[in-house]
Amino acid sequence: MRKILDINNIPVIYENVTDVSGLFTMSVFFKRGSIHEPDGLNGVSHLIEHMAFRKTRDYSSEDISRLSEMYGGYLNAYTSKEVTSFYIKGFKENLELFIKLMANISFYPEFTEKDLKQEKSIIVDEINSTLANPEEFLGELAEEKFFEGCALQNTVSGTTDDVESISLEALKAYYAENFTPENCVIAVCGDVSLDNVSKYISQYFPHSKAQEQQKNNFQITYNQFNYDNNFKSDQVYAQIMYPAFPYKDDRRFALGGLSMVLGGLMSSRLFQQVREKRGLCYNIESETVLYMEGGYLNIMYSCAKKNSDEVIKLTMEEMNKLLAKGITDDELTMVKNQLKFSYFANFESLESRVQMNFRHLHHHGHLLDADFILGLVDSLSIKSVNLVAEDLLSKEHSLCRLLP
Repeated sequence: MRKILDINNIPVIYENVTDVSGLFTMSVFFKRGSIHEPDGLNGVSHLIEHMAFRKTRDYSSEDISRLSEMYGGYLNAYTSKEVTSFYIKGFKENLELFIKLMANISFYPEFTEKDLKQEKSIIVDEINSTLANPEEFLGELAEEKFFEGCALQNTVSGTTDDVESISLEALKAYYAENFTPENCVIAVCGDVSLDNVSKYISQYFPHSKAQEQQKNNFQITYNQFNYDNNFKSDQVYAQIMYPAFPYKDDRRFALGGLSMVLGGLMSSRLFQQVREKRGLCYNIESETVLYMEGGYLNIMYSCAKKNSDEVIKLTMEEMNKLLAKGITDDELTMVKNQLKFSYFANFESLESRVQMNFRHLHHHGHLLDADFILGLVDSLSIKSVNLVAEDLLSKEHSLCRLLP
């Protein structure tokens, strides 16, 4: 059973999944991430995510860790460009305790100057570790350039200067305005009863005014650029980016298929031509990155500097071949089966079910059923994939590289 409840005027996505483990997972999503942050506060959502575990109305930092782990739970959080989420996994017998913990972390943190100083130091270390990781650093740098001029250029963690400049007063004010019941969605999945979920969320979570305070209010900006940055490495790391469309666009399935044909699988054209047949690089792949307001097709590779020009040349040749002749019948069969596999893989774990359910509600405003999704996949044709390829690959691409 999967349904959307209204508890304390907060949308709660409930899905009952019964198995021998007796486990459940619960996520509290705030529809706030780095795209919502004003100038001077980039990184504040990620900082709040860290700070929420320090001290709450009812628990100390030690209490939070001890209670969640002593009773067989796993507690964590993440921040993205669009969402900040806190989540817990554990046994159904501890549902009340874990819901109370989640309510405290999400809505009743107590921020102090001492904790802020410590977390700033931790996050600065985290930022510096990203700068030392070529794939992560390239991903952030490429998106900053690609989306420059709109909110999607904001990095999740901010810069070290951004983080160091955030005051306790500014952090508290931003939290109070944005991390509210009105901007919250809760998702629960597992071997727990509807009655108990409703009872404990109603008891421990605050009430919402049932109106989201602020929606995304920026105009998407795409930039065409070629940018090289020096990096201490023996390899060249590169991203080739093509503007796409928002996640809610039904063409995302055709785009996903295009990405698979190009570089999303071991049988893909780029993997076979560049890596397997010529051995020019260890890694070359493609992916789709789609947000609420827009997105892009991304082709990534890393190789020795001496092979970099040849890799780009072969990549462009494969793109032109696809544009000229389109995908094949066999590739369409592969695309449909892989898309179906990806969809059903969401049901392998409670965590992936929760994430899928939230994506549906966040992007579409309701839960999508299997018949609808599989119908879109089955309706794919060579023509529909080729049309998306023509739309995207005929545009000017952007190239961002890290050079030795």
